[in-house]
Amino acid sequence: MRHIQLGLFALSLVFVCPQLIRADDVIRIGIIAATFGYAPVYVAKEKGFFKREGLYPEIVIISRNEQIVQALISDSLQFGNVPPNLLAVLLQQGNRDIKLIAGSFNGTTYSLIALPKYKKMEDLKGGTKLAMSGITSAAALMMKQMLKERGVLYPRDYSLLSIGGSTPQFTALQSGQVDAALLAQPLSIMAVEQGLSNLGDAYKLMPDYQLSAIGAREGWAQKNRSIVVRYSKALVSTYRWLHDNREEAIKILPGITKLDPKYIAKSWETYTQTQIWPRNGEVNLKGVQTVLNLIAEEGALKKPLPKPEDIVDSSYLEEARK
Repeated sequence: MRHIQLGLFALSLVFVCPQLIRADDVIRIGIIAATFGYAPVYVAKEKGFFKREGLYPEIVIISRNEQIVQALISDSLQFGNVPPNLLAVLLQQGNRDIKLIAGSFNGTTYSLIALPKYKKMEDLKGGTKLAMSGITSAAALMMKQMLKERGVLYPRDYSLLSIGGSTPQFTALQSGQVDAALLAQPLSIMAVEQGLSNLGDAYKLMPDYQLSAIGAREGWAQKNRSIVVRYSKALVSTYRWLHDNREEAIKILPGITKLDPKYIAKSWETYTQTQIWPRNGEVNLKGVQTVLNLIAEEGALKKPLPKPEDIVDSSYLEEARK
C-alpha cells in the first residue's frame, strides 16, 4: 500500500507541476552589459514569456564579444548577442557553426560623446584615446568609419581601448581616462546634460547597421530545435509587447535598467520607432551587408566575400512565428 501511495503521489506531481524544470530547459544567455538596449531579455524573464515556453534563463554578462562567441562554440552558452563581423571572419577561417538566428540591435542609438574640449570629430586627431566594448566589435567598425569620413584615421590619429559596455565607457569618460566613447541612449543623453560634447549621432549617419544579433551554435541548435523555436517565440512576444505597451514598458524599464525614469520614454521611442528592437525579431540583412562591406574595406575578409545569408539562419524564427 505504501508503494502504491508513493506512486500516486509522484503521478500527482506530473499533473500539479507539469513544468518541472528539465536540464535541457535551462538556457544560458550571454550579453555584453545590463544596459538599456539589452532590456528585452530581462523583460522576457520578468513578464513570463520564457516561462510560458517552458524555458528557464540564466543571463550571463560577458564584457567581450570574442568571449561570448567562444562560450557559444564551447556550449557554455546556448544563446548570445554577437556582432556579424566576428562571425564573417570565423566563417572565412573555416568555422561555420555559429549563426545569427534573430535580431537584437537592428541599428544603434550610439552617439560619439567626448570631453567638453572637443567640439567636432576632427578635434580628435593627435593621440586621443577612444573607448570601445571591443576593438573588433561592430561598434568599433562604425566609429572608425564615421571618423574616417572626416579625415580622422585609425591608428594614426587615435587609439582604441577595450573597456566594456556603455556604462564602463561612460565612467571612463567621466574620469578622463579616455577622450571619447560611443555611448548608447540614454547614457548619451545623460552625458550631454553633464556637459560632455556630442560630436555626432551614429544612428543617424548609418541607419542600416546590424550592430549585433542573437547567435547560437548551429550544431547544438539543430539537435535542440524545440528549445531554439521556443526561445524565438519568447523573444518575438517580448519585442511585440515592448512595442505595443508603451506605458507599462516605461514603468518597468527603470527597475530593469536602474536608470532614472526621466530618460526611459525617449529611449523607448528611439528603440521601438527605429526598429532597433525589431518588432518581429528578424535580422536586418541590409544592416549585416553594411557591416560586411566595412570589414572588407579594412582587409579583414578575402574575396569572395560572404553573403549575409551565410551567417544568418532564419528558419527557427520563421517556425516560431507561424
